[in-house]
Amino acid sequence: MADSLSQEEIDSLLGALDTGEVDVEEMKKEESEQKIKLYDFERPMKFSKDQIRTFQMLNENFARSLSTYLSGRLRYYVDVNLGPIDQITYSEFLKSLSNPTFMTIFTGNSLSGSAILEVNLGVIFGMIDRILGGIGETVSKPRTLTEIELNIVRREAMRFLTLLRDAWVNVMEFVPEIENIESNPQFVQIAPQNEMTLLVTLEIVIGNVEGFLNVCFPSSVIEPFSENLTNQMWFASSMQKKQSELRPVIKRNLDRTPIELAVELGKTHLSLSDLLYLEVGDVIRLDRYKDEELDVCIGNKPRFKGTAGKKRGKKAIKITQLIKDDLEFETDIKDFAEDENEGEG
Repeated sequence: MADSLSQEEIDSLLGALDTGEVDVEEMKKEESEQKIKLYDFERPMKFSKDQIRTFQMLNENFARSLSTYLSGRLRYYVDVNLGPIDQITYSEFLKSLSNPTFMTIFTGNSLSGSAILEVNLGVIFGMIDRILGGIGETVSKPRTLTEIELNIVRREAMRFLTLLRDAWVNVMEFVPEIENIESNPQFVQIAPQNEMTLLVTLEIVIGNVEGFLNVCFPSSVIEPFSENLTNQMWFASSMQKKQSELRPVIKRNLDRTPIELAVELGKTHLSLSDLLYLEVGDVIRLDRYKDEELDVCIGNKPRFKGTAGKKRGKKAIKITQLIKDDLEFETDIKDFAEDENEGEG
């Protein structure tokens, strides 16, 4: 149904109100009645809408990474789009799969169970054909993979899981490990039949070949990390990671940044007429003696005191003290010194 009414529908509604066909009081009464939402106790929703939205953002990153990888690997543009994210029972997931198919059962060092990555055989055979130098044709009748085909696709499945791990790094960190590869869904029992699962569906298009990639997480695998599946936690961990990654980069760039250092020998005041009549050999008297400390400036601000001299036949300045009249500068110097000491330790 459209969110807005057309002009014709508005005129019809106003006409019904004028003729009495529609009772305004009855409409208000229906609106005020408590709305009841049906709940199926056999299919309890384990995750909130906020958690599902975060889960969707994570897997959008996975879809983009997978599209980039497959386009480079197959030397052909591959479009990968995130489909619906559903909460269904494990038995419903198995019934939705074709037989044969390509199923990778995987786990991780921090996961409390196993999950499934399933790819339609149409996509699998299209990938194999492109990898072996073909034009990306698939088979007309699905069949099980040969040993050679299985070795090729196993390597690709491991790469898919690595991309999945990278997309999930802000919520949970795990090192994926393939436990088994199956073609018959009925032989895969990683969870009770009535356990709720979180199912992610990606649509993959390789030329004329279209198919789906499904990732099925049993609720028992996701629940230990469910508190991290919120927008606030996800963005906070993402920002914290970015800041920790950027700090050494910023410091390294600052270390290589050239700055201009200037020594102020002194000051004087000249009239315009004196300035106009200056000639080579004239002496200008400054407001400092030759043995007096000079200001060493960074930019336009004096930061150090020093004495002028020569070293190895060249003009030089010897730093004698640090100007500490700027509280902000003192803090920066202190922090920098602490960072340097930590680095040496």
